[in-house]
Amino acid sequence: MKRIRVLALGAALVSSLLFLGTPAADACSSFLMRNGTQLLFGRNFDFFLDGGYVMTNQSGVAKQALIPNSPKPARWISKYGSITFNQVSKEYPYGGMNEAGLVVENMWLDSSTFPVPDERAPIAELPWIQYQLDNCATVDEVIATDGIIRIIQASPPIHFFVADRAGDAATIEFVDGRTVVHRGADLAVPALANNTYDESMEYLRGHKGFGGSKEIKSTWESLDRFATLASMIEDRGVVRRGKEVDCAFKMLDAVAQGKGTVWSAVYDLKRLRIHFKSVGNGDVRIVDLDGFDFSCAAPALVFDIEAPAKGDITGRFESYTTELNRGTVKRTFARYHENNFMMGVTDEMQEYLAQFPAMLKCGQ
Repeated sequence: MKRIRVLALGAALVSSLLFLGTPAADACSSFLMRNGTQLLFGRNFDFFLDGGYVMTNQSGVAKQALIPNSPKPARWISKYGSITFNQVSKEYPYGGMNEAGLVVENMWLDSSTFPVPDERAPIAELPWIQYQLDNCATVDEVIATDGIIRIIQASPPIHFFVADRAGDAATIEFVDGRTVVHRGADLAVPALANNTYDESMEYLRGHKGFGGSKEIKSTWESLDRFATLASMIEDRGVVRRGKEVDCAFKMLDAVAQGKGTVWSAVYDLKRLRIHFKSVGNGDVRIVDLDGFDFSCAAPALVFDIEAPAKGDITGRFESYTTELNRGTVKRTFARYHENNFMMGVTDEMQEYLAQFPAMLKCGQ
């Protein structure tokens, strides 16, 4: 009876979490910078809720998507370890990078229409990110998973920007129930905000330097943020040799939304390093993925994104605990309640979410 109750709670929780954790419209910006041997992925996370954790995710862990009433939810054993940015709970990341150098990030997209149910294994939107980081090393592999897993219809309207260590990149969107990918020659500007990629490029072509006559405006609107990033990517003078990370942060600053930008991250895909700063701590901190043991036998680790630190924090992570995750879940949902957001998640559901990561064990 206890197991039946736990499963029922899990199903109810997922039904609520399907609309969880993505920022409001006109939020978040990302880009890929290629400069000689440098390959940097920049991302602003914009939301009304600050705080969160940088978390490690171990390889060799057997996982299953929490999907109600599904006879075959997505199941897998994580192949790669990763570092992710989490604000809701472990296993529900907003984005991150794995030890193979793959970066996956999400941004809001109001017009997203997800696929209808079919034979593919279903998975919710934030676990989709963890699935890709757990299983894929390249953009090719991420795209190929579309034949295996399906983001469920009720998920929030988002789209994704992904890049790998070889410099391949792609936007992944869901338009009229179809998966739409822009990549290679179809990804003339490696950036993404909160309109479809086609809408963003159409808007950009009306501006000077891209075929039009309009001046690029610096505003918080999605299309203007995309145009600003496009112009900075084109302007080679923006990037100074040896100062690429600083320049990437300047690009993120140019499209930041004041205190609404909760954190800014610059992923160094070649060196497997993450540089980030947050609204509560403007000092840049550095995480070196080579400094972690991602094996399943090693403990998962966390770092408070607002902790008073700067520079290399690789050795300052602490052990992950269910109690820490419980505090994260409760704080997040309390703030959601204050903002009339995600009102339907009960205390029992929150407790299930807090305990869920501890239910995942080393696989075979």
